[in-house]
Amino acid sequence: MGNNSLATSIKEILGRVFCWSTILLVMLTSPNIIAATTGEPTPAGFLPHFESLITLAIVFFAGIIAWLLNHSSATFRATGTSFSALACIAVVVWFYFALQTGVLDNPKPHQVPMDAAKPVLMWIQISVFLIAGLTLFVVAFNQSKSQEILTLTAHNETNRYGQVSRMLHWITAILFIFLIPTGIFSSMIPEDAWYRTEYSIVHKTIGLIVFGLFIARIIWNKKSKRPDLDNSLKPKEQKMAHMAHIALYVLLFFIPITGYIMTSLHGYSSWFFIWEIEPFLSESPAYQFWGFFHKYLLQYLVYIILGGHILGALKHHFIDKHTKALKRMVS
Repeated sequence: MGNNSLATSIKEILGRVFCWSTILLVMLTSPNIIAATTGEPTPAGFLPHFESLITLAIVFFAGIIAWLLNHSSATFRATGTSFSALACIAVVVWFYFALQTGVLDNPKPHQVPMDAAKPVLMWIQISVFLIAGLTLFVVAFNQSKSQEILTLTAHNETNRYGQVSRMLHWITAILFIFLIPTGIFSSMIPEDAWYRTEYSIVHKTIGLIVFGLFIARIIWNKKSKRPDLDNSLKPKEQKMAHMAHIALYVLLFFIPITGYIMTSLHGYSSWFFIWEIEPFLSESPAYQFWGFFHKYLLQYLVYIILGGHILGALKHHFIDKHTKALKRMVS
């Protein structure tokens, strides 16, 4: 596919996204569509379905960042990196307001002793977001000095990923990373807090979107073969990278599935924006079994595997000086 055809395709996709976003925006602000609540009523003064509007804005912003990061122009790519930095700082600002709710000091009763570690985990994660945001601002400044033109095809090439794979990768990554601290906070909100349902809608909607993006990426990988691992990696490093990729795919599949089953067995609805999805299983104490996987086992595996994936990529780029390895997916 040539550059003109690719540009036309991207414009068509963005046009469709804009049209559907407009339709959804109209629906969300319609007073005739009222989402059910499980906590206290939402205080007066909030827009109808404001939580779905926030979710839509987060998803749209993630898409814009992914598109900018892989733009042909270095200026646009630097802008995408700046937006990524702003997204990290936005999570830090969100955490500041989360602290004002008092949830971290007075969360809902602990179900297991491990729940006591959640505030510490959040502080660690927010510190990482702050460091990442400041670092990305420096990266964006250095990028702004470049004049390199990035030429990508829609399909994957032998030594790097194409436009579609990169878009799917970065939208998924941005939304998935966003879910980590906000998901912990959602699980700490007391049952009677009015904003409990609103946080659930944001968390569950983005979780379903991440699962959909994962399925789309699996399908695309069948259509467009993934590039082989970089030749500069040692055999042991290639094996570890391959295992990390598989582990991340497994997590992207099982985390939404276990969360959906846990929620249904607990008797709670799931959400996709304004649409409530009733539990598909009868309420059962078995939700604790699925909750162990969703909230604890898989969560800590995410810290280990995702952290190792990111640190490994940075090691190859900055320490081993294998600059081509990182550029296979990021420009």
